[in-house]
Amino acid sequence: MSSSRYTLTACGADGVIAVHEPLAALAATEVQVAVDYSMVSPGTERHYLQQVRETGEQLPLGYCAAGVVSAVGPEVEGVQPGDRVVAMGWKIATHSNWIQVPQRLVCKVPPPLTQDQAILATLGATAVHAVDRAQLQAGEQILVVGMGLVGKMLSLVAACHGARIWVADLNPAAIDPGLPVQVLDLLAEPGTMAGQFTRIFLCIDADISALFPRLLALLNPQGNGAGRSRLVNVGRVSLTLELSPQMGNIDIINVSRCGNGYRDDAYHHGRKSVQCPAGEATVERNIARCLDYLVAGRDWLEHLQRVEMDLGQALAHYNGAAFFAPGINLIKHREA
Repeated sequence: MSSSRYTLTACGADGVIAVHEPLAALAATEVQVAVDYSMVSPGTERHYLQQVRETGEQLPLGYCAAGVVSAVGPEVEGVQPGDRVVAMGWKIATHSNWIQVPQRLVCKVPPPLTQDQAILATLGATAVHAVDRAQLQAGEQILVVGMGLVGKMLSLVAACHGARIWVADLNPAAIDPGLPVQVLDLLAEPGTMAGQFTRIFLCIDADISALFPRLLALLNPQGNGAGRSRLVNVGRVSLTLELSPQMGNIDIINVSRCGNGYRDDAYHHGRKSVQCPAGEATVERNIARCLDYLVAGRDWLEHLQRVEMDLGQALAHYNGAAFFAPGINLIKHREA
């Protein structure tokens, strides 16, 4: 085991560099992980990179990782050295070769999954939380707008719930060939698709003011028989909105992150509990649930395209004009 690590860090106008530092002492409630892969979240990381360029601060990047446990603190339960795990956490599960993670942000990987498959459960926990918040029912016809990482995982999770999946993306290359979905052209008039969806999930970063009337037209005004149709935001959207009777009876839901207890350090370390609203779960439970969905949806995994890169290639993407392509971008941190 090394006594130091590197972390890909945004350094203001200097761009992204690999910052080397000593490993801190392992806390009693932490798990030390030798990282096989970390995963880039292009939308979220681009958002924070823009902020850092303006402020000049340093920001460690990444929050999704998969690896093998090398050590555990004395108060850690449920994992031990040698276990394959996924880990998440902002400024925690960074693009590093070694990470030290609070125990509730680590989850064991089930045997059927490879590391490059299992890592999807980290961002996939957001999809699980979104499906919970949407109160999705089996048999519903849904539309997923935006087929980036979260959109792909949301489609998989919804399919495991028995939903019929339509997807839309302005970039056709973002829709992986072979997925069991139907594709909708959002720029076309709704036509026969008007009123055909009971849930629309927005997995995009965009101003949707011009798109909003079309989304309303696609929602079923009668709902799903158990509740009203829902427009569910899972991204960062802005719009100019006038609420009126003409809009009809629809619910607008905003989904924040990946489950109850996330971004609460005391909860991460197991020093407190949290109360979940009915039908929702905690962050670590959502990661575990998503791992189960990945096992159940392995036919989907075969069609999800991945790009693997080493440290140098990742730095070139971060500091280049093109940035990362939409989809699954994995940084490999140690050789098999």
